[in-house]
Amino acid sequence: MKITYKEIHSKLSERLNHIVTAPKYKIRDLTEGKIKSIFGEDSTPIEGVFLISNHTENKAVYVGRSRNMASRIGVDLRATTKQQANLSYKLTILDEYPELNTIPEAREFIYNHFSVQMIKVNNENERAVLQIYAAMELGTIEEFNSFKES
Repeated sequence: MKITYKEIHSKLSERLNHIVTAPKYKIRDLTEGKIKSIFGEDSTPIEGVFLISNHTENKAVYVGRSRNMASRIGVDLRATTKQQANLSYKLTILDEYPELNTIPEAREFIYNHFSVQMIKVNNENERAVLQIYAAMELGTIEEFNSFKES
């Protein structure tokens, strides 16, 4: 389905509201099967945008997007290298979390303190624009979301 930028732009505020009011799921409890059941899907990848928050501090941490949210959300939790464990790795280098020195320590912290909210967004361009908009509005750009070109 073709969608124009004007159509995407007109829905940004509403879509962001859907993300921040979506049910929160503790990352520790999420599996690919659980994510698929949340959306009533069984075999197809779920395309969408998600917000990871530190529910202990009620703070938005990261806004992500994916053609397959179940796989994308889980990658950081199972990964052991800094190339794949982006969120876990970033926690180990931030001054805000001096007690986290390794990816396994950061992963355990995520399990205990982070939750995710997700919405289905089928259009790839809408996902990209919404991710940047949400990251800017929620203030996740400084630490975890980066849209810098390499």
